[in-house]
Amino acid sequence: MRKRRIRSPLERLNGRSSIDVYEAAKEIWEKDDPITLRSVITTLRDGERVLNRIAAAYALNLMSRRGAIPALEKSVDNKHEHPRVRGQAAESLAHNHREKSHRILLRNLNDPSKEVRFWCAFSLAEMGDGDAVIKLRKLAEKDHRIVRGFWSVSKEARAAIRKIQKETRKRKGHLKQCLFCSKVGKKYE
Repeated sequence: MRKRRIRSPLERLNGRSSIDVYEAAKEIWEKDDPITLRSVITTLRDGERVLNRIAAAYALNLMSRRGAIPALEKSVDNKHEHPRVRGQAAESLAHNHREKSHRILLRNLNDPSKEVRFWCAFSLAEMGDGDAVIKLRKLAEKDHRIVRGFWSVSKEARAAIRKIQKETRKRKGHLKQCLFCSKVGKKYE
């Protein structure tokens, strides 16, 4: 009887089976091991298949290491990357970002890809970024393209506006500060 070698999470992250790839991403994310971070970023940047790069962006979602956020920002901003990878990178920035992330997501609300616009709107809502409301209103009025497995960009933009406005009302009279980075917005009155 031959012994079967157990593949590491990083090897599985670069595999072909979507179930195995996402299980590996989840395992990497939960361990949040600084030793694996560079390899996950390499997969995000240079992974052979779109599936592997999407899963790497997912794995970086809440990894609390310094290099994760810039790698996700670069993926969102990379117009040569597949829209699904860029969308996952935008979604991953929702809860783990810095001030520069806000600007990148705002800029990409105008992206040609509906998937990128959708996930940028989602993340900006999660961040409670009041600076996004004007651009989100434009998307809510005109962008009725549907993202497979979800709903239209306009519906997501409307939901983002409601979430940002609700957060604004809760903090009325206070300076709005992003909970996850140093960005301080306008005083709401």
